[in-house]
Amino acid sequence: RPTGGFTGQYGELSIKGGRMSPFSLRDISLVEYVDNSPTLGQLALPQYRSWWPFANWGLRDSNLSADFPTSAQIAIKKYKSEVGHNVDGVILFTPILVQHVLQVIGPIHIGGYNDTITAQNVEERLHYYQQDNAGLAKQAVYQPGDTTTSSRKRFTSLLAHLLLDRVRHAPPDEILAIARQALHDLKTKDLQIYVTNPQAESVLEKFGDAAQVDRSTAHDGLYVVQANISASKASQFVRTIMHDTVTLNTDGGATHIMQLRLVYNQVGPVYGYDTYHDYVRVYVPPTSKFLWGDGFDTGTPLCGATYVDCPQNGVYPKNELQCPPGQYQPGASAPSISDEDGARWHPLDTVGPPTNFQSDEPGRAMFGGWVVVPKNCTMTVTLSWYVPPTGHTTPYALLVQRQAGTLPELDLTILPTPGNCSVLKTAGQYFDGILAEDTSFALKPMPAGAHVKSSCYPQPAV
Repeated sequence: RPTGGFTGQYGELSIKGGRMSPFSLRDISLVEYVDNSPTLGQLALPQYRSWWPFANWGLRDSNLSADFPTSAQIAIKKYKSEVGHNVDGVILFTPILVQHVLQVIGPIHIGGYNDTITAQNVEERLHYYQQDNAGLAKQAVYQPGDTTTSSRKRFTSLLAHLLLDRVRHAPPDEILAIARQALHDLKTKDLQIYVTNPQAESVLEKFGDAAQVDRSTAHDGLYVVQANISASKASQFVRTIMHDTVTLNTDGGATHIMQLRLVYNQVGPVYGYDTYHDYVRVYVPPTSKFLWGDGFDTGTPLCGATYVDCPQNGVYPKNELQCPPGQYQPGASAPSISDEDGARWHPLDTVGPPTNFQSDEPGRAMFGGWVVVPKNCTMTVTLSWYVPPTGHTTPYALLVQRQAGTLPELDLTILPTPGNCSVLKTAGQYFDGILAEDTSFALKPMPAGAHVKSSCYPQPAV
């Protein structure tokens, strides 16, 4: 999800005089999946309503903005309406932060379960106890009287209690080590904090730790935001590969051609529907001009289900979707407003440009739409847009933001238009690696008097 994951559990953390009170996790299903649920009939907020597919919108799905202060403010309002409590802020963390804490304090042995949780196995064990039938059965045996959470989340709640208790009683050197790591996790958005106190929130903003969508127009920007709406845990088996080529013209304008490749290799259980449904939003500067795009689901059926059979290979003319032979059928999807039973097989639709250009983030343009990837397939989405010059005299710079809970692979090339290297006084820049945090790629100007070839592109040998 945009801020890192689905909000399946929550807890209230009380801090008085610098001391934490005992903490426990509760299951959101005990609030929202009941007969008198406060979410009944609730629609998603207007800016998300055109694409959000599920009825009875609530706290569990409130983190639809990658701008953490925005999602946190929505969550605070939903929490007040559903639970009846006022809170002073929101703290969200990914399993990576839990792994970092375990690396400091060491393994936690869970009595009764005869299980030991380490930094290496914590995510796998959580999935085991929440989704696997054997893990579910153990919770019924070892925690039969726990009614503070649902039966499938009892182990998770117990682990959270033991983990926080270990941290509360940790020696000073371990507390310092956790604090140092937490500062880094704020940068990577594996720890996100929002507080309603403006002065405290401004400190996070000052140091770039507020997990905000960057809205500056002083530089170019790119933020790819994914939302797994598959009702499954398929995200762990999906590689996100971004290949962006930026060509600069003489006045500093930038033309982007970006390929977004989603490689879905299902090597383990996803505990839900096999096909991966991803709502992708690409945020760029507000003056950006869309040029062309491809790979987004159009909603127009092509083959499969009650339509003609899909071909064994090459279902799309440009090979946007690559699957094992005969495995292009997307099958059923989660119950939704338009498909209440969740059992009907859906056809594979045609693909085309983005279907949503109405930005839900102030100060950003947006290209969005559904990307559908059947099991063990690869889908390639392509977008091109032009960003006019910023009007600033500083060299071109591009800020690429990283979504919480993701580790996208970025292949980035920034080059002047052929023949204009000497005019722009730069040889460009290249990056190929994992985008671990928000990263700025600023072109370095050539030193005064330095010789710049008329073309910085590789030339054929003479």
